[in-house]
Amino acid sequence: MKKLVQILLVVCMMLISMQVVFANAEKVTVMDGADLTSIHRLAIAAPQYTPLKNGPDKAAFTSVLYNASSVARMYVVSKDDMEKDILRDASVDVNTLDKKEANKVFKENIAKYADAYVVATVANNSRVVCFYDVYKAGTNELLYSYQIVANGSDADTVATYMALTQQFYKNFDRSAQKQLKDNEKGAKQK
Repeated sequence: MKKLVQILLVVCMMLISMQVVFANAEKVTVMDGADLTSIHRLAIAAPQYTPLKNGPDKAAFTSVLYNASSVARMYVVSKDDMEKDILRDASVDVNTLDKKEANKVFKENIAKYADAYVVATVANNSRVVCFYDVYKAGTNELLYSYQIVANGSDADTVATYMALTQQFYKNFDRSAQKQLKDNEKGAKQK
């Protein structure tokens, strides 16, 4: 019986250590003075993404950014919906503009439709690295930054980007909830 318990203990420790080894490396940064609790609508901006030969194209990656938002607690507005709203209200077709002008028009109009927007950046080195930067709509002030590195065994696929983007949304929600709890705790102490 004692040997059986020891073997089970060793197996449990191995399983736990394997989960730690296969966890994605991530880094969360909340800027000083940033109020994440006031963000109820998050828009998706054009990502900074250059596909590799076997990876998903930019349109597929952009749709992953929206589809992964199903785990988010806030309302996420897709890039396509933002472009339609800008076309309807400002009579400017963002898709016909060059990249620089399109970003300018997006930033000028985003405050009408969302509290903040996220810009995803992908670096494909030996491993997939994703950066998600959340900016305040209207002021374009950086509020939140999240970096996640995929495992070495993760391929450059839609499933990998979906998992990484879902981790972003979950961590953003956790950061906002932590900030809300800290604000409530500070208010009680006063």
